Amino acid sequence: MTSDAPMPDPVFAPEMPPDDRDKLLKHPGAMVLASLPTPKPRSGLRSASRSSLALLAGTLVLDIVLTIVIGGYLFEVLPKAPAGWATAGVAAIGLVAFWFNLRDASKSSPESEAAIKYHGKYLQAADWDADAQQLMLRAQAAVQAVGSAEVTRRGLLDDIQNDVVLPEQLWDIGQILQKLTVLRSRHREIDAAAASVLSETVTRQAEALRRTEAAMERKVATLEKYADQVRSADALLRAERAAEQVRKDDDAYVELLASAEPAAGTALIQDLSEDAIDLHQQLALRLAAIRETGQALTPSPEA
Repeated sequence: MTSDAPMPDPVFAPEMPPDDRDKLLKHPGAMVLASLPTPKPRSGLRSASRSSLALLAGTLVLDIVLTIVIGGYLFEVLPKAPAGWATAGVAAIGLVAFWFNLRDASKSSPESEAAIKYHGKYLQAADWDADAQQLMLRAQAAVQAVGSAEVTRRGLLDDIQNDVVLPEQLWDIGQILQKLTVLRSRHREIDAAAASVLSETVTRQAEALRRTEAAMERKVATLEKYADQVRSADALLRAERAAEQVRKDDDAYVELLASAEPAAGTALIQDLSEDAIDLHQQLALRLAAIRETGQALTPSPEA
């Protein structure tokens, strides 16, 4: 896949809080590959900006300079003991300021904390190989089409619970594709000598990969079928609305024709009514087919 090719969006486990999803979407560089061990929390100093480090260094240098300058002056105008205490106070104030700046700079960023806390609960494009990325792009395009459809926005498919079912589908697909990516890579790395000795095992593993790939293709194809049905229902909905508008606009023509040929005006009204009924019935049938496909995407209660 070329560098300018479209990449799939990250997917998240349904239980991951929306706020933490947003943090990772705004800072995708904080995400850690699912195949890697869960990273340990680390000091924010490692990723602190140059300005933050400069502020720390400047605070420390300023504290030292002020302590020397003010302390020297105090020792000239005050007795030794009070001057010593006052100088120590100046140094302490500077150290406290340095400590607060150090504490703030040492904190991990919110996105890094979310990436560590929910490691394994999110997947990004780098978690999938090129073939898996293509499948994920297709799945996400189908889900996007369903979500933006008018029949969805108008609540005509509320019984499918698309806002719940479809993100779960993307997460399930993403998880399997990630595992498939890892195992495909390992399978390709098996050398010829090992393959000849363990030919039956290697063949069985290759068959498992092939069958999983076929299952993922069918799953994504089902999502695409669902999206195509939703688009078709949208087209019927637009046609129904257009027919209604034509019927409203046609009153003047019907009135004109009826004044000249009463029977013809009545027939035209009847034709328009029949067209509207036919479109409504087609839409009802199309929505029923969509619901049937959508129910196939919804996991059964026993699952």
